[in-house]
Amino acid sequence: MPTEPGQSNVTETSASTRTSTRREARARILRTVVRIPIDYWVSICVFFAPAIATAIARAALGAHPSPAAIAELGYGWPALEGGRIWTPFTGAIVDRGLEISFIPGYTFFAVVLLEHKAKHWRTILFLIGGQVVGVLLGLLLTWPLKSGTSPFAVEQTTVVDFGISVGGFCCLGAWTAYIGAAWRRPIRTLVSCYLAAQLLLSGLIFDVSHPMGWIVGLVGGQALMRPAAIDRTPLRIPVDVALLIVAVALGTTVGVVAAWTGGGVGGIFGWGPGRG
Repeated sequence: MPTEPGQSNVTETSASTRTSTRREARARILRTVVRIPIDYWVSICVFFAPAIATAIARAALGAHPSPAAIAELGYGWPALEGGRIWTPFTGAIVDRGLEISFIPGYTFFAVVLLEHKAKHWRTILFLIGGQVVGVLLGLLLTWPLKSGTSPFAVEQTTVVDFGISVGGFCCLGAWTAYIGAAWRRPIRTLVSCYLAAQLLLSGLIFDVSHPMGWIVGLVGGQALMRPAAIDRTPLRIPVDVALLIVAVALGTTVGVVAAWTGGGVGGIFGWGPGRG
């Protein structure tokens, strides 16, 4: 049966439309791929920074550095008392075992989230500033423990730490200022309960500095956002209340399990299992 001229035109138009749609989709994907290094250059640099910094440290310290030499790159009370004020920077990006590694996935995820919302310079500010300020606040809070003999006091005043997870929690806290109130409240509640459980039951050196970085991010994120831009939708009952209850339960459960199995020192009051 011969095709009518009108039907042929409709078929050609439909095929042309499909071809054009596919071309536009490919172009969008290509633009997205090309823009990733532009839109997320801070995250990419942070991802590779530990590997580069550790390689430099290995070259500087030699083939078989002593544990004491490596420890001098970490941050904590021993570093501060030794006058190594630069260690919040070196310890943040050098691996504690001088193994070539990359930034942990959860920290990288927090940096990507903030850079997506706050762009580059605010991300750098929260990551580096939050790392340094969070570490220093942790040292300030544990200063009264310097004469203590409990496992928690000894851990906080004699151990050095490595890693940039304090800055990661700061980025995560700042990111929550950019999301809607319906999700901001439960996310903040969940993370806060997790960190509280770690402090109460584990008590490792970073269990003090992590909450400090988180708080710096929460406060700083609110301060750098214009008040009109922050979603202040009132609490909805029962939906938002139910989400908060779930957040408390989930954050506390994950925090307790991680603290109980993470080889901590028993927490700030000795409630946890401890290393013994």
